[in-house]
Amino acid sequence: MKIVVGCLYHETNTFNPFLTTTDDFVVVEGEKAAERLASTAVFREHGAEVVPTIYATALSSGVVKQETYRYFADKIAAILRQHPDIDGIWLHLHGAMVVEGIGSGELALLKEIRECVGEEIPISITLDIHGNIAKDFYKYVNIVRSYRTVPHVDQSEVERMTGRFLLDCINRKARIRPSFTRLPMIIPGEKALGASEPLRSIFQKLAEIEQREGILTASFFICHAWSDSENTASSVFVIPESEQYEEAAEQALKELADYIYARRHEFEFDAIVLEPDEAVERALREPAKPVFISDSGDNTTAGAPGMSTSMLRLFAAKDLGGKKAVIAAIYDQEAYRKLQSHQVGDAVSVPIGTGHDEHSAPVLLEGTLKCKGDLLGYLNATDDKVGEVCTVSAGDLDVVVANRGDSFITVNHFTRAGLNMDEYDVIVVKQGYLFSELSAISKLDILAMTPGATYQRIENIDYKHIPRPLFPMDMN
Repeated sequence: MKIVVGCLYHETNTFNPFLTTTDDFVVVEGEKAAERLASTAVFREHGAEVVPTIYATALSSGVVKQETYRYFADKIAAILRQHPDIDGIWLHLHGAMVVEGIGSGELALLKEIRECVGEEIPISITLDIHGNIAKDFYKYVNIVRSYRTVPHVDQSEVERMTGRFLLDCINRKARIRPSFTRLPMIIPGEKALGASEPLRSIFQKLAEIEQREGILTASFFICHAWSDSENTASSVFVIPESEQYEEAAEQALKELADYIYARRHEFEFDAIVLEPDEAVERALREPAKPVFISDSGDNTTAGAPGMSTSMLRLFAAKDLGGKKAVIAAIYDQEAYRKLQSHQVGDAVSVPIGTGHDEHSAPVLLEGTLKCKGDLLGYLNATDDKVGEVCTVSAGDLDVVVANRGDSFITVNHFTRAGLNMDEYDVIVVKQGYLFSELSAISKLDILAMTPGATYQRIENIDYKHIPRPLFPMDMN
């Protein structure tokens, strides 16, 4: 048995004006790519030959350049042409990639794969729960399973699961056709956390459906709200075990869709939601530490550029009253270049802010260059260096300046930047909901309703291309 594996993962924010290029991806090929995928061990344990293509993952960002998509798609296609005798294909994709001049990157890739291998080779896909699934996507795949945790901690588990499903499909020579439907709603990710209602009950509903005879798996896709595309909407999949159970899958699909849509009004923010100035005041009053403030409008994990200086402006103008705060991090290549030319301990005076728009207006920061360090990556690349940072200490405020947009999502992101998290009373991050490691140590989570490419009040966003009508913009 021979199985092709690979990963091409990108969540596109169309409100981010900067195109995403090949340089924005962590790229691994050959055996090293196979080693990053949990499905590889599953296949090899069952005696299958694994044929790796690529492992390419990037933090959420702007629309993917067509030549970048072409570069990755051609690599996958080349491997497929070299191995015409494969028995199956396993991929980890995101589900919300938008490619310049093409649209859905996942749909385009699957169409090209089918042109290479035909209709009979089974394809098993692991997808992010924040996918915007193209209407025709289901026609080109056999097995689909989304993550079932938010924040995500089960990627490897789902990779192994979809690997086992593929092996079973091949061994049974089963013909599997998914059931799929869209839901007329958009839910911001910060309103759908796995430990909170209604998502917790929806996950339980998915698990219950999967226990039914003939149902292989079921998935709910929240959607990625900051993508103005024809595919931006919630959706659900139900995968039958074989043709025999397609009717049961269709019935379960309708039941699941009705159940989720009926609970659409229950999706609410889990953190304390405050305007930016109120968020600063509240954080400084809190006796316990650390308090995390999410700069939600510049959430780089959902594709914002990471350039906003709105929170910096508030903190720089504020007497912190002896509290120690850090902003991690602001993306400004020019400010980073100036800081990098200094030695740690030097007095520095540097404007921080690219001035690209009103939200990234420069703020003059005067202080000491505290440290230099590494910027780490995202999704199975959190130990990969993807850039560099310099931290300026201006009294009680530390500001991390990065040479690319990224997010501090683990404790090690701070450590590798040269920072000790125990020093800080208040930590500002470019996220929406806190990722798991940070949430575990946070004494108070504050969602600051900052402006930017991931503005949380989606009903006020001027969408041009989403499928209408949609809740909450057009219906109650």
